[in-house]
Parts: sequence; structure tokens; C-alpha cells
Amino acid sequence: MGALPELEPDGSERRVAPRMRTLKRAKIIFNGGFSTFDCILRNISATGALLTIDEAAHLPKEFQIRIGEERDERPAKLVYRRGMFAGIRFLDIAAEADEERSPPVRHDAGDSTDRGIRRIEPENLPRSLVRLMPWTLR
Repeated sequence: MGALPELEPDGSERRVAPRMRTLKRAKIIFNGGFSTFDCILRNISATGALLTIDEAAHLPKEFQIRIGEERDERPAKLVYRRGMFAGIRFLDIAAEADEERSPPVRHDAGDSTDRGIRRIEPENLPRSLVRLMPWTLR
């Protein structure tokens, strides 16, 4: 039982990190800690989670989440919402992954060119995302 199919039509996995099934209580915290929603954590990975939450509850785009009895809150971002299911991505993990991907830029004192500016290289979106955006299809 999942809100999204776990495999692409070609049989490849959609997710970057493997998910583990779980059934834990969680709390979504936003508005400076003045607003909260209770939810259920259905599965979790290093990069995100699947939540079950009341369909009438309006989730902000970014919020904090406290899982189970943990005292720590993790920053999270709403990726999708389908009925009572909500897919989230942990923002603290995304920042670490971006740091690992982009190598540090070295500046040589004798070099007259500015190596701090890098060329933006286009990247192809995964097919699963392109399918959801009809304006990108050609």
C-alpha cells in the first residue's frame, strides 16, 4: 500500500534512498512553533518520509517534524500531497548532499581569472518528474 508506485515502468527504482516501513507517531510543527499537526509516519529513509495526515489539514511548504519520542526536530519540505498521504524530504540531508556534490572552488593568488563563477550545466530530470509536468514533454 503506497501513495506512489515504487517502480518506474522500466522497472527502475524511483527513490534515491531505500525506504523502511514503520508506523510511528509524528508531529508537524510550523508557524514558529505555534501551530502543530499530528500525523503517522508510514515509511522513512535517509532523505525523506511518507506521512498519513488528515486530508483537511493544510500543510505549509516547509516545516519542522518531530518523529516519535525524539526531542529533536528536523526541517522538512513537502514534496507532494495526495489525499491523506504526504511525501516529505528532509532539508538537513539535502544540504549535506549538495555540499558533497559540488567540489570546493580553489582560488590561486597568481591566477587572474575568477574561478568562483562556475558554468551551469543542464541536467536531465528523471522520467518520473517529467511525466508529471506536461509542459516539458515535446
